[in-house]
Order: sequence, then structure tokens, then C-alpha cells
Amino acid sequence: MHLLKARLNRASYWVIVGVAIAAMLVASLVFRRQLPSALVVMLIAAIPRLHDLGRSGWWAGGVFIAVMALIFGGQYVLAPQALQNALGVVVLVLPGLLIGLGALPGQKADNAFGPPPPKGLSFKPVVSTAPQTEA
Repeated sequence: MHLLKARLNRASYWVIVGVAIAAMLVASLVFRRQLPSALVVMLIAAIPRLHDLGRSGWWAGGVFIAVMALIFGGQYVLAPQALQNALGVVVLVLPGLLIGLGALPGQKADNAFGPPPPKGLSFKPVVSTAPQTEA
């Protein structure tokens, strides 16, 4: 899957995140249902965006694992009030991380994840012509 190995510019990132948030709002308000797949879409969009910043996509995976551990394991190790407070912090921090990913400019030159993405809306991954090395 080339998308997870490529880079994504800010404009394309904001379109993906905006559509995912709109889908979550419609599902919540109109259908009274949660839409966890929209969160997965935002997670997948964060990986090439991190690549554009010169960072590994595993940073997004680490945040995802930490949140899932808190949601599913926190009830066993935290008091109910402490778990509620921790989830409240997550609700405040995650939008900040999403906004930070969309606000920071990408690297202008080639990096380990390939050449810079084209300006404007572009969802076609730019694949590096350099040979891939295992890290």
C-alpha cells in the first residue's frame, strides 16, 4: 500500500480529516450512531502526514496504542474518577495533535519517505525512485 509509505501535504490532509469529522457528525446527529471507522481514516491520514514532516508513521501507531490501552485496560487499573479524568485529557489532546499535524509545514526537500508531495489537493502518492532500505 503506497499511501502508507508516501507523503501527504497539508491541504489533502485537511480534506481527509474534514470529511471524516463531517461523517462522524452526521452519523452521530442524524443516525445516533458512532462511526469508529472515521477515526481509523484519520489515523491512516496521519501516517503519510508524519512522513511529510520527516517522522515515522509509528508515532501515530504509538498514540493509537496508548489510547486503546487506556480505554480497554484503564478500567482495570484506575479508579473510575481517575479513568474519567484520563479520558477527558485524551479528548483534549487528540484534537490538538490533529491540528498540529495539519498546521506544521512539511519538509521542502526529499526525505527518507520520498520526494515532497505536489502543492494543492493531491491524493496520488508520490513514490520514491530511490531503493528502499530496511530500518
